[in-house]
Amino acid sequence: MLRRPDPGSLSPAEHIVLSQRYTARNAAPGKDDGDAPPPHGYRLGRRTRMSLDVYNFGSRGRHVTVAAEPMGAGWSVRPVSVADTRVWVPAGGRVGVEFLVEAGRSARRRIDGRLVFGARLDGGGEVPGSVALVHLK
Repeated sequence: MLRRPDPGSLSPAEHIVLSQRYTARNAAPGKDDGDAPPPHGYRLGRRTRMSLDVYNFGSRGRHVTVAAEPMGAGWSVRPVSVADTRVWVPAGGRVGVEFLVEAGRSARRRIDGRLVFGARLDGGGEVPGSVALVHLK
């Protein structure tokens, strides 16, 4: 049986959760049962705005700096406002950071790519990342 750590044994960074949020029109239809053929990811246009939600399940507010990892394959991801990539997340709260995902000319249609976000707490501490599959529709 898998033993879960006590809530008190998690690091401050492990109390932070990153969640990628897209509009409903970006969802891939017919992919909810797991049996559909690829591609499986969110269907994005050439320029898609999305939000990275930063949740704090800790007992203290924290400053968190978020960033997207380079995707390659003709894709770019950048914050809508660079100043907003360092956010204050109150204890028990949530803050959204807006990003723009762009598919360049070399991005291939209907081929899933991994969009990965990471974060760090002020003073150190790596937050567990958030990964989603995306493709150009």
